[in-house]
Amino acid sequence: MISAIVVNWNGREYIEECIDALLAQEPAPAEILLVDNRSDDGSREFVAERYPDVEIVDAGGNHGPARARNVGVEAASHECCLLIDNDVVLQRGALAALRARYDAHDRAAMVQARSLCGDDATTVHYDHADLHFLGTLVLHNWLRPLEAADRPDGAVGAGIALCFLTRRSVYREVGGFDEKMFILYEDNEFSWRLRMCGHEVHLVPDALCRHLGGTVGLSMRSADAPYPARRTYLHCRNRWFVLGACMRWRTFVLTLPAQLAYAFLYTGFAASRGHVFAALRGHFAALFQWPSVVRRRRPVQRLRSVPDRQLLCAAPMTPNPGLADRGFKAWLRRSSDRFFGVYWSCVRGLCG
Repeated sequence: MISAIVVNWNGREYIEECIDALLAQEPAPAEILLVDNRSDDGSREFVAERYPDVEIVDAGGNHGPARARNVGVEAASHECCLLIDNDVVLQRGALAALRARYDAHDRAAMVQARSLCGDDATTVHYDHADLHFLGTLVLHNWLRPLEAADRPDGAVGAGIALCFLTRRSVYREVGGFDEKMFILYEDNEFSWRLRMCGHEVHLVPDALCRHLGGTVGLSMRSADAPYPARRTYLHCRNRWFVLGACMRWRTFVLTLPAQLAYAFLYTGFAASRGHVFAALRGHFAALFQWPSVVRRRRPVQRLRSVPDRQLLCAAPMTPNPGLADRGFKAWLRRSSDRFFGVYWSCVRGLCG
């Protein structure tokens, strides 16, 4: 049986379609929990009236999806948990396809659906990724036509947290999501923690969902959309959180020159968008919170069975639309990708 955990904050525009799609799955989840981040748009009251069998769980405030997922997993009744955002709509047969992969692989601790853009179901929004040694994700098939997307049939490098199955016992073992992050990079850290402990991340290409809205003020879906300053801040802060919580100290020391070079380059890109202060605030926020990052790393590092050199890569990073796709910025991005690739090849064998 499956416990479905719907993460909600002001999702009145989407929540009905999300829950109706869950109830239409065959079989439907045994229970549905709406974990609400203190919405003020009436979505919580709407669900209480429209779906009396849905249990509403108060997350205690708007502390982001990371906190809501942790609260939901603790409240769930079953080992198999579906974590889904309020603006995600499962397509017919998606849940059964996810469960089939989950049941077939005992080490699969994150089994992800392939999401399509809500305004264009022929285009992939998110599916799987790889863990870059700089602490970022290298996205596969992002904004690629569905018919051209690859179809991995085994474990992948990392997942995106908008719709996936997980094992409650493993989720708790690795510490769930880092609530300090609020949003952005939290699925990167979760994937890394799972894989360092010997668990697997899977993508099920036939388990389709539509991602309707994205996160207001953060999501990027076109080159015409302005790049939000808050995304710059979270990118700079949360990347250091990922590295501090997951990377072995030997790897961190060996890659520190590259980490600082990337921080300098990204801050330069931020300055070109007028976000230099947002970037600097992010770096300094990570520095000030470093003691809590170190505390988070200790329990899961004791469970580690896979070294960083087997988990990480230096593939070309995924640029946001319009960020650095032409002119000098494009040249600089390609040059930095080559530099980081060479750097990683030099130190990889020495990493822990």
